[in-house]
Amino acid sequence: MKQFTEQIKKYAEVIAKVGLNVQPGETVVVLSDVRALDLVRAFTTASYELGAKKVIVELSDSTLQQDHMKYQSIETIEDLPPYLKVKNDYYLQEKVSMLFIHATSPESLKDAAPEKLAAANRAGREVSKELSDSRMRHDQPWCIVGYPGPEWAKLVFPDLAEEEAVAELMENILKTVRVDQEDPVAAWNAHGDFLKSRAKWLSDFNFDRLKYTAPGTDLEIGLIDGSQFAGGGHKSRGNLDIKVNMPTEEVFTSPDYRRVNGVVSNTLPLSYAGQIIDHFKLTFKDGVVTDFEAEQGFDALRELLDTDEGARRLGEAALVPVDSPISNSGILYYNTLFDENASCHVALGKAYPGPVPGANEMTEEERDAVGLNSSLTHVDFMIGSKELDIDGITRDGKVVPVFRQGNWVE
Repeated sequence: MKQFTEQIKKYAEVIAKVGLNVQPGETVVVLSDVRALDLVRAFTTASYELGAKKVIVELSDSTLQQDHMKYQSIETIEDLPPYLKVKNDYYLQEKVSMLFIHATSPESLKDAAPEKLAAANRAGREVSKELSDSRMRHDQPWCIVGYPGPEWAKLVFPDLAEEEAVAELMENILKTVRVDQEDPVAAWNAHGDFLKSRAKWLSDFNFDRLKYTAPGTDLEIGLIDGSQFAGGGHKSRGNLDIKVNMPTEEVFTSPDYRRVNGVVSNTLPLSYAGQIIDHFKLTFKDGVVTDFEAEQGFDALRELLDTDEGARRLGEAALVPVDSPISNSGILYYNTLFDENASCHVALGKAYPGPVPGANEMTEEERDAVGLNSSLTHVDFMIGSKELDIDGITRDGKVVPVFRQGNWVE
């Protein structure tokens, strides 16, 4: 990626300054596939230049993971070494900042047995539950970004030669994270302010529920009384501005998991655990998925829903207009980080406590009592389209148009 050396350096600096907002004296952890080593190196330098005390790098390789899934038994997959818990406890104690770099093909584990993938996901989430909970409370900064691994690039641009596909994906990623702009930091600040204004407009209504209508979708999602919509960034460690996702185009909230009813169909493929799930439909009754179907990835969808009780309930509802930069590019990334920012989406599994005032200080039981879902997993899937209408219903029964034909009502 020599032709992108300067852009990668700039990308790393934007991640360090805007995404994680690296502070002097803190420890930063990077988790990445080896395919993104150029970005890992540039980000490590950028973090140290901002005063980081220590940068810990954890590299993985999806090619090796294929062999692990092929040759290890389920019992071996589930038998994680004790040092992982010790390491996660250290990260928790230090309140480290964490950067996750996505670079692998969403089909990297398509040949793996679904039951093995499910076992690996469960084991990994169980050993990292406390650390994951801390991130979702924003007790420590975290950020997810993308980098064009060759297998992923070829999936997105199958008609191009590998080198050309990687370059094309790189250029488009840089656009989505505003690195192509003269002052990316200023551009991010302006974008964050816009999303925050949308979130405030929605929050001020204190909607009782949202109603989604589109071909294949007729769904009502109940909202928690007094809950807020969020977007444009988060506060971590009290007052530290961070961007959890780069890119981000969403405004979201955590719904009342008990009050979800109807049918919802996906509109973009879902990449989950190295497999693609597509053309699927979920039926909800009183907050629980009671029926499901999928033309592609049925077994993977079943394993996802069977992760635990909370995996059959919703933990997030996010609004993204179809008239947004990623959607307008016409590119299907086969990666949730990017595709969720081209489309309205919902998430199965764990809810972020932040949208409910005081929820960060609640016990699990207290969160459940107000309707915040609990689960080991959190998986977004896309439901937006140019045919999607969304109405907000206030607590006194007034219907407020929110989306028409996939876009915000002005």
